[in-house]
Amino acid sequence: MKTWSAGETISPADMKMHVSDVLRGLLEPPACRRTAANQGSEQRPADTWQVLRWDRPGMGAGATHSYDSTGGSMSRDPTRIVAPIPGLYEVTCGVVVHAVSGTLPFTVCAVNRGQEGGLSISERAFLRFGCGRASSREKSGGGSATVPLAAGDFVSMAVNGSAAFYLGDGESAQRISHLELRWVG
Repeated sequence: MKTWSAGETISPADMKMHVSDVLRGLLEPPACRRTAANQGSEQRPADTWQVLRWDRPGMGAGATHSYDSTGGSMSRDPTRIVAPIPGLYEVTCGVVVHAVSGTLPFTVCAVNRGQEGGLSISERAFLRFGCGRASSREKSGGGSATVPLAAGDFVSMAVNGSAAFYLGDGESAQRISHLELRWVG
């Protein structure tokens, strides 16, 4: 929280940063939820960290389960969500993966800020979770964390499976993978 001393000159930039941006964030918090489903054609190899590619909000099988409250500025890149203002953000994610063939014994997910490669997302992850068994061919899991982000910081998600896999099949909302970033203060 910014405080000013008596007689201090307050610039328009100070007012924007410390008053109007915060007020706008409270009234219309920046938030973005991206989904990915029905990606059987995008098979991922076993035992390597793969960065997930997300559909644009309002597109793909998860169209009705996705949004960008900033009109698209948070979701320009297919692999990330960008924070438009500094602050604390709640990151929520879930993933559903299917084995290309046979069983899928092990799957783990990682989310991190400012990392582009799957291995670097994993090594420095602020959120990491294993996926539980939905069936012998399918794993699902989810997690959340609250993290500080500067304006322009981004979050990305990577998945590693012990067998070749693809993201959920998109037949229902329960099988849609997602990544959400929401400003909370």
